[in-house]
Amino acid sequence: MNGNLTTDALVLRRSEWRDYDRMVTLFTPEFGRVDAVARGCRRPKSPLMNAAEVFTCGEYQLLHMRDRYTITQCRITDDFFELRSDYERLVHGAFWLKLLDEIVVPDAENRALFHMTLRALAYLNHSPLPPALLTAMFEMQVWNLTGFSPETRECVVCRRTAQQTTLRFDARKGGCVCAFCGPTAHVLSEGARRILMKAPRTPFDAVEKLDGHPDWPEAARRIREFTFARLGHEIKNAPALP
Repeated sequence: MNGNLTTDALVLRRSEWRDYDRMVTLFTPEFGRVDAVARGCRRPKSPLMNAAEVFTCGEYQLLHMRDRYTITQCRITDDFFELRSDYERLVHGAFWLKLLDEIVVPDAENRALFHMTLRALAYLNHSPLPPALLTAMFEMQVWNLTGFSPETRECVVCRRTAQQTTLRFDARKGGCVCAFCGPTAHVLSEGARRILMKAPRTPFDAVEKLDGHPDWPEAARRIREFTFARLGHEIKNAPALP
């Protein structure tokens, strides 16, 4: 990716740089992760002040100079202000951004993941649904859209199907296992297995159907285990599980 560009983007992370500048990490639908400088954004009345805040989404104009991108303009389309004023939702949203910062790579197009993220943030911003439910759905959708969903139809070791045996869940092995291949794995209810199988492949709006489902907390715990297993570490200050 070279030259100047205009792109939609979501700010995943920021850090102070020099006296009045910030380094920001942008998630873009076409170019994946882009690191850029917002020069002078910490000066009073800077037009880039809000453009360099996490959760800000908009159309960014970037200038490529000396092997670095600089934000020159930004037309903000959303800043998800309401979730910033609700501590619980803010903790969940910060976890989402940290997860994206870990898995989104430079020069890797993923429009579907970008637009799902914006849709999910809109729910977190406005919906009365439990934030933990939204986070579980977000994690399931993230792994599906990056091609790493846990196996839920059969044992990852011997390939026995759910119709042939009762499946358990082992995040380190990549999903479901039978009792023989994973004797110490978590027992998995059929309801939770079906959520893990179906929810990632449906629109995020389908999260409303899970509200009140007795097995979604179990599915949330299993997908969190899978998330940390995929990353190889836990994310600091991750929101509590139901």
